[in-house]
Parts: sequence; structure tokens; C-alpha cells
Amino acid sequence: MSLGELKKMKLVAYSDSSFKPASKTSDEYEVLINPESYAISYGTQLNQKSAQGASESLTSVNKRAPQSITFKFLFDGTGVIKRGGGGLLSGLAVPGLPADKPDVIKDFHDFKKVVYNYSGGTHQPRFVQLSWGPLIYNCQLIRMTLTFKLFSPDGTPIRAEADCTFQEAINQDKLSLIENRLSPDLTHVRTVTEGDTLPLLCYREYGDSKYYYQVGQYNGLTDFKTLTPGTKLVFPPIAK
Repeated sequence: MSLGELKKMKLVAYSDSSFKPASKTSDEYEVLINPESYAISYGTQLNQKSAQGASESLTSVNKRAPQSITFKFLFDGTGVIKRGGGGLLSGLAVPGLPADKPDVIKDFHDFKKVVYNYSGGTHQPRFVQLSWGPLIYNCQLIRMTLTFKLFSPDGTPIRAEADCTFQEAINQDKLSLIENRLSPDLTHVRTVTEGDTLPLLCYREYGDSKYYYQVGQYNGLTDFKTLTPGTKLVFPPIAK
């Protein structure tokens, strides 16, 4: 790619979350004009617990919330912006432009076909891969709002914007590679540090201190109240 060459964002539809060539459909969409910005959101889902008689809730992390990305896409039928070519960004149509200006409604339906139409095999919206420069984002559309911005004298829309939020799509194979393996379904080994107690360690591991007796027995401890720093303790999976 030569320096300064314009590359447009492309959206490609896939039939499943593997995003492999075999699951790629024939539907893809290249944006008319690249977005000015995009926002990636991160979050966690929390558990709220309160002991009997407590005045405040205890908060613990349940799991990471799905990551999401937000874009604003432009659909322009003034003829000022030409797909695959140059053109100025303007809110007004310019006299003398070609008669075969883009059709905003058709352009939007081509876009919607990629990001919103249901897949007959999975009975859910298609999986979409957004690609633009270094950004490669595998996702599914979770929300889209279309706003018409400009109209011809007969009321035909000639400019529109779509505010879209996509949720990251991760299949089981990818998840097993990136997760931190902090699940209580797995066995963990932890090293005792100064100030640690068995109930505290169980709370950190399982989200509940009540398992301290079973963990103590599992590790052959005779004194549950005093832990020696540097001791390694095994925390086995807990029954669901």
C-alpha cells in the first residue's frame, strides 16, 4: 500500500462465529466514507451480596461483560460523495452532478443485509467482521438507529446516518486461549502471603468464605486460624 492511499472500512458477513473462509458469505459492504471515530466499551458484571443484618452490600466480580464497539455510518444520495471515487462532503446537492446519484434507501438495505439480516442456518443475525487499517473486529450487531438527515422536495431521503453498536463475538476456541482461567470449576494453587486467612483466600477464590473448612481438610491443615506465609494451598473445584 502506498503512503496516503485511501482504504475504506469493509464489513464482511459470516455464517458462524468461527470467522473461517468456509463460513464467509457472498455479502459484504464497503462504507461510503470512513467514520470520524469509533468507541470501544469494556465492562464487568458484578454480584451484589449482603450478609443478614448488614447495612451495605458486598460486591464481587461475576465475569467480564462482552466488549462492544460503536460506529456512525453515513449514507449519502446527494451525489457529492461518490462511492469508489473522490467527491466533497457537503450537505447540499450541487447542480450539474450526474443523474445516477446513489440511492440512500438501497444503500442502507445493502448495509443491513450484511449486518442485520438473519442467517437461516443459525436463526440469528449474521456474524460480521469489521476491517479498517489495523482494526479487525469480529462481532454481531446488537443495536442500530437510522436517522434521516436531508430530503429532496418530494420527501425522498437523500442523506442518513446509522448509529450502530456491535458486540464482540468470541467462540469457545478463542475464549479458551484468552481467558484468565479464574473459574471455580478449575483447580488452582495459591501461595499464602502475610495477613492471609483461609476464609479470605476462599472468598477470593470462590466468592464465598464458607468453603474454608473443606479447603483446610483437603490440604491437611490442622490449624485453620494460622497460615504460614509461603505455604502453597490447593483450591479444588467446587460442586455446582
